[in-house]
Amino acid sequence: MLLSLKSFIFYFLIGIFILSPSIIFAESQHIKESLSQNQIEIPLKQALGDEAYTQAMSSGQYKYVGNSKCRLCHREFFIGRKHDLHDFTMQKLVKSKNEKNSRCLVCHSTGYGVDSGFVSMETTPRLANVQCEGCHGPGSLHIKLAKEKMKLRSNVGVKGFLVGADNQKRLKKMCTSCHVSEKNNSYKDLQSAYDSYRYPNPNEKNK
Repeated sequence: MLLSLKSFIFYFLIGIFILSPSIIFAESQHIKESLSQNQIEIPLKQALGDEAYTQAMSSGQYKYVGNSKCRLCHREFFIGRKHDLHDFTMQKLVKSKNEKNSRCLVCHSTGYGVDSGFVSMETTPRLANVQCEGCHGPGSLHIKLAKEKMKLRSNVGVKGFLVGADNQKRLKKMCTSCHVSEKNNSYKDLQSAYDSYRYPNPNEKNK
């Protein structure tokens, strides 16, 4: 016997009511298990690979400087990013009382777990949130090369980033090291979100 429309809707809603808590619970349990692990996974290390990461960090050329340095040459992007959710990631940790949790900090701050990167809000507040270097890696060499370019009055593009726009494969790995389904649901379409960051303000890419 076929169910009436009202009966179908009733049972459908009951099904959602019963299943939704179990789905939410399973997801929260997975997050809790991930956060309870002792070893943290550093996004920059995942993007570069162990060998390249160790070589770069031991060279002494790469240090985190903070986005206040970036604004000197990339002012439009610096201002645009102030309207982006990446610039508020630490607030979310503070609200959830996880600002000391190393498993959270690797994705909610800039350079946590890397020499010269974020340590705490007390000692390194200038590296809170996900800044420019949170995606591109330490910017000290890039700045050094930019200054040399200015002295030479060169028109050649400045590189110097471990994860620059010239290496799309590494750049995407930086994104997916944090933006994975078991950790969050911060995007629906990675490629679309990734492409939007070609613009100073990703939220206004179509305006």
